[in-house]
Amino acid sequence: MQPFMRACISYVANGLVGSFKSFVVSVAKSYLVALPLSSKGALTVYFDPQPKTKREDLFDREAELRQFSGALSYASLIVVTGLRRSGKTSFMNVALAESRHPYINLDLRGLPYNPSHMDIVRRLEAAFNRVDRKWFTSICDVLKHVKGVSIVGNALSLDWSRTGVDLAGVFDKINDWASKQKERFLVGFDEIQLIRGDKGIPRLFAHIADTDQNVILVITGSEVGLLFDFLGFEDTESPLYGRHYTEINMQNFDSVNSETFLRKGFQQIGLKIDAGVLDYALQKLDGVVGWLTLFGARCRDRNKCTQDMVDEVMVEGGKLARAEALKLVRRSKRYGVVLNFLAKVGTANWTQIKATLEAKENRLLPSPTVAGTLNTLIKTSLLSKTDRQYSIIDPLLASGVQRDPLPE
Repeated sequence: MQPFMRACISYVANGLVGSFKSFVVSVAKSYLVALPLSSKGALTVYFDPQPKTKREDLFDREAELRQFSGALSYASLIVVTGLRRSGKTSFMNVALAESRHPYINLDLRGLPYNPSHMDIVRRLEAAFNRVDRKWFTSICDVLKHVKGVSIVGNALSLDWSRTGVDLAGVFDKINDWASKQKERFLVGFDEIQLIRGDKGIPRLFAHIADTDQNVILVITGSEVGLLFDFLGFEDTESPLYGRHYTEINMQNFDSVNSETFLRKGFQQIGLKIDAGVLDYALQKLDGVVGWLTLFGARCRDRNKCTQDMVDEVMVEGGKLARAEALKLVRRSKRYGVVLNFLAKVGTANWTQIKATLEAKENRLLPSPTVAGTLNTLIKTSLLSKTDRQYSIIDPLLASGVQRDPLPE
């Protein structure tokens, strides 16, 4: 950059404005040629912290995309699972777009705790209004005859009241429409466990799976245990009991993919990274794509990459992960006791955790009480259990709790 600035000053000082303009254009073109482009000419940047929407911006996941594509020919329900920040939202965005089928996608993140039926219907309404314009008009023509659906100008409106829109009727009509179009209509629900308070959703899903052969449900969830409890595939009382589903699991990156992701990402932004800093980032960020992306974005913003910046990401990410865990701790401080203890010791067995809880409460606790606490932490994907040892899954949550213990 210094030679470039000296040349600029020289051109201006000598009054060579026209030559200066040509020089700047030439340098800009050279710079753009050096940047990686997608097949459509857009810049490809792995370090964009926003969820990806295009295939070329999604690193790897080839096997998962092939599994998704193959399942479209036979599955009525596809469940995408994975830990927090493993890239499920980006994957679903890309998988739906790459399918070439008409689809809607409901982002349930940001809904209030235990959202109302109205909140859910409003998200569904917004999703239908974002459908590809290629299909939108004909879909509106079909849905306008369903109870609780109206077309106002160029927009589709759903009656938000509990007895308003007939959701089963909506998807029955969508199924008929897709059949006539010789298409399959995909319906995405991102982070489905956030609406687990609405017991009508599993009934709706069972109806779609049984009746609407041309509608495919695509569901993601981070709190895997809660997700499967809500859907109830193994619960004889659940409408979805025994239903077939295809599961696609989004694993964190292994060490090889983590290194490749960072190296390619830094190449995209034209930034060199010291081998020692790279190794430190790989060790501390542990293959979590969300944290790796945040680290790369921070380096891009500052046009440099240091070990201190890895530590900054760990602090920032730890605060965010801790804030998410705090929502659960507000329901019972026992969760805070367990997470604080494991953040300090790393791993512990049942007996050690039970003793820690009893010491905190200064009384004996029944085994089912301890089991319930640990099972909830596992179902919410905060803890893992391996060889009878419990540990915190996200390393940044562990470091965040170490710095700022949760309420007990």
